[in-house]
Amino acid sequence: MSFKLKILLLTAALVSGLVGALSVVLLDNLVTSNLQNSLRLAELAAQQTKELLLIRLEEAWKSGAAERRLWSPAIAADTRLATFLENSVAQAPSLVEISIAGDDNRVLLSSTRAKAGAPLPERQSLRTLLALGPFDRIRRVFAHGPDYELRIPLGLVDDPRPIFTIQVLVSTVLLRDSIHPGLESIGTASLAALVTSLLFVTLLAGFVSRNLRRIAEDIDLIRHGEAVPQPDAQTSSPEFAAVQTKLSLLGAEVRDTARTAADFRSRVNSVLGRLEEGILLFDAEQKLILYGGASQRLLGQPLDGFQVSRTPIGPLLRERGSLTEHLVQWPSATGATPLLVTLDRFADGRVLVRLRDPEARRQIESQMELLSRLDAINRLTGGVAHEIKNPLNSIAARLALLESMVEEDAEAEEEIRVIGEEVERLDRVVRTFLDFTRPVEMVQKELDLAQIAREVATLVEPDGARRSVAVRFNSRPESIPLMGDPDLLRQALMNLAVNALDAMPQGGTLSFDVELKSKEARMIVADTGTGIPESQRERIFQLYFTTKRMGRVSGWRWFIALCNFMAVALK
Repeated sequence: MSFKLKILLLTAALVSGLVGALSVVLLDNLVTSNLQNSLRLAELAAQQTKELLLIRLEEAWKSGAAERRLWSPAIAADTRLATFLENSVAQAPSLVEISIAGDDNRVLLSSTRAKAGAPLPERQSLRTLLALGPFDRIRRVFAHGPDYELRIPLGLVDDPRPIFTIQVLVSTVLLRDSIHPGLESIGTASLAALVTSLLFVTLLAGFVSRNLRRIAEDIDLIRHGEAVPQPDAQTSSPEFAAVQTKLSLLGAEVRDTARTAADFRSRVNSVLGRLEEGILLFDAEQKLILYGGASQRLLGQPLDGFQVSRTPIGPLLRERGSLTEHLVQWPSATGATPLLVTLDRFADGRVLVRLRDPEARRQIESQMELLSRLDAINRLTGGVAHEIKNPLNSIAARLALLESMVEEDAEAEEEIRVIGEEVERLDRVVRTFLDFTRPVEMVQKELDLAQIAREVATLVEPDGARRSVAVRFNSRPESIPLMGDPDLLRQALMNLAVNALDAMPQGGTLSFDVELKSKEARMIVADTGTGIPESQRERIFQLYFTTKRMGRVSGWRWFIALCNFMAVALK
């Protein structure tokens, strides 16, 4: 078999493998994209069903179905909700069924009306399918398997049992129908790429085989340290001339490297001298044969004629095996200095001793702990934003409905406007969570510190009254203008107020005192609660540190305050 044919076959096999791999990647991207699109459609349908279900449940409650046992029959008899489920399935290409089940896990309403009253079947989650590996994901999509579900339980905050369960089924059969056009495009493109590549390789093989020998000759010259001749521009192709030029430069670099090898060896000791870690190398007789780095600084003495047997390191050298970061107390003029000692033994009996300062290690561990906390925050922000965003959208929708109901009541409209501004501010807080790793954008503007504190006190007053907490506000003078970010300031005050209310389970007083003295503004938020234990005060600035049983539940206090405030506005 000729060299040219070997190159052709090898390259053809490589190109075929690459084309096949790219085809699999494109197919996986196509399947993943369609699955993600189906998941988005399922989530949208489930969310719309949830919102409409809550609205219909509220209407049923107003109509007299105040007891929990009456909710399921009211929803089962809702024809408009059933029509909505059928329309939602008809508009989504990959959705096959949407069902609503009661607390007994029996279907109340379904886009397939024949399933009403039947038990709600268990299906594998669509998110589980997305989390599989590429080959398993493709295999399951193209296999004749069961449908996949997206399930959303609805229940009360203090009751773990769901009242209703929304199930959205995604059909792999319908999913394959949407993938089929893209699959044909991938096959056509892959075949065209393979044919084109084989034609190109055939032409390239003849050119490469002619010049490979000349390249091999140039490499032999480099190996012997000889200069590579410059290419002849008239007889050589531009590509081969470029390769030969690179080989010439490589040969010059090899010769330069050989000349600088001695200089490199001389610089090793200089590098060791700048290490923060001390290096000691002992022979089989425990004689020091090499030292470097920060050895003399860490040991506090010159190492010429160093006798290790009389030091705390001596007993460690006499032991068998290696040793990792053993703490020893090294005697010094000011007392004992702690050192971390690591021993690495070689087969010929030599021992490499590495010395380190424990304080430097503690600094590194502190930095690693900070990085670990930041990583935990990145994982939490997505969940926090999801927990807040859905209630926020519901509040905004209800505000719009409430605004249309009280158009002629100026006082109520003003209260609704305040609540709307707070909803917008909370939306900004959610976006800040998602952009936590980026610097917070400070919007500097003129504000009234007393007015902001007064607004926060008014906002938490209904929640405080519910908890038997008296909210007091005092400002001296009445207006304190300054420059700052009003939204971030409101957020900080709201957090303090919510924590203060939580710290007074038996009631008490929450006070906001704002004063201006000698051109210095001061704000004091105080409560008569349980206070912070001495053992926990050092941890109050740790991110997401809480002493509550469920830290995230405290975030709902803000929504409770808003709802109470809305109730006061309606009165």
